[in-house]
Amino acid sequence: MKFENILVAEDHEVANLSLRITLEDLQLARPQHAYYCEIALSMIRKAGQDQRPYDLLVTDLYFEADGSAKQEPDGMELIKAAKYLQPGLKVLVFSAESRPVIIRRLYDEFNIDGYVRKARGDAQELKSALENLTKNRKYYPREFRSLATQENQHDFTEYDKTIVRLLAQGYAQKDIPAWLESNDMRPFSLSSMEKRLNLIKGAMGFTKNEQLVIFCKEMGLI
Repeated sequence: MKFENILVAEDHEVANLSLRITLEDLQLARPQHAYYCEIALSMIRKAGQDQRPYDLLVTDLYFEADGSAKQEPDGMELIKAAKYLQPGLKVLVFSAESRPVIIRRLYDEFNIDGYVRKARGDAQELKSALENLTKNRKYYPREFRSLATQENQHDFTEYDKTIVRLLAQGYAQKDIPAWLESNDMRPFSLSSMEKRLNLIKGAMGFTKNEQLVIFCKEMGLI
């Protein structure tokens, strides 16, 4: 497919310039720009009413609120609303967000078509992502694929997250069962809790609680 009508929702001028150059290099249509989520949504709505819907939305996740537009500075809400208005709209997220849990949510819950992280070398990755989207293929960033594989080695339950969260808060391992019991979270015996903790660490390839805590923080699990 060939993108003929592109909208970029991005409030940083440097990122806007990088996107424009990348689109021009790929001989794609010159995009329209919106600096606020609410304005981007209005443009999408009007384009649909004019029967000239956008083919592609490229958006950041986080927008700085400066008081000049009544809106929530949240790209996720923009994606959700845009998909509601135009279910077939292709969406590429270009953001500094690096937490795999957040990125996975974008694919699973918001049905985005591609994700590129703002970082060194992002221009080349933008090209790769756009080339995949023009071929009607989803694009997954390399670093996300490797981290997602690691996370999938264990399916964290709420019980698991609670144990790790308590460790992160400074609870001694021997004191966690009392907290679990007082909050009616079973199993709360020390042996059962330790067995579960060792199972998690074994699945993740960790030997220390500290390693598990750091990993869960980085993944946005706690």
